[in-house]
Amino acid sequence: MYLIFILLIFIAGCDNYKQYELEVIMPQLPDHIKNSYKDIKFELKYPGSASGIEIADPGSSVFIYSSFPVFPVVATPYTNKGNIPFYPAGGIFPESGKDGSLLLKWEDGFAAEIIYRMVSNGYNVDSFNTGRFKNYLIEKSSGNPWVFDEENIIYALSFNIFNANFVKKKNSHRMVLQLPFEVSEKKGWMLSNLLDPRIFKEENGILVLDEMPERNVFILSDTGKEFAQLFMDNVGWHAYFSNSEDILSGRW
Repeated sequence: MYLIFILLIFIAGCDNYKQYELEVIMPQLPDHIKNSYKDIKFELKYPGSASGIEIADPGSSVFIYSSFPVFPVVATPYTNKGNIPFYPAGGIFPESGKDGSLLLKWEDGFAAEIIYRMVSNGYNVDSFNTGRFKNYLIEKSSGNPWVFDEENIIYALSFNIFNANFVKKKNSHRMVLQLPFEVSEKKGWMLSNLLDPRIFKEENGILVLDEMPERNVFILSDTGKEFAQLFMDNVGWHAYFSNSEDILSGRW
């Protein structure tokens, strides 16, 4: 939805210290998730938030004070049952601001996560064009920046050598899972990357996941009960299912 910024200016001693109060309003959940998972809450992180954790419902708001010239907000949704994390939504002040408001978007979560890591680690990104940065990632990925390798981007930003050559897609693969008996015969499985709305149907206990980038992800049954965590790298994968002691593994 919207993130409304109310700018307050305070004077501290002889120094000008600009502080603003943010009313952060969470985005709504995509239909394919909220129909199956109704217990989702957001956990917020942002520079200076290490002392506590902000929890919010979809569509609700929290208030934040900050003085960072570039201020990323990352909102990660979790299910209460199983505490499963989804890929986050996000926003970056002030580049995403419009008429005193900021919209946290799912497609901005990748860029917000990167800028959060940079600012939290002490790098100065005040002169970096974060608006152009996030828009480029969205356009080049056709709306799903999680296909990119963020470590390449962070490395380039850290040494102030960033350009388009450092925006590279992760390798992707086809996974074939022989589902454990305990979790077979489900209607479909969804991804914890909410920018990828695909629902994968199993047939005879076999689940085929096409075009899966080499990054960890959860898959969740559309019954709202079972899930599995997939760990992937350039060698192969492991799958841990919530209702089974079996660990599935495979090589590319």
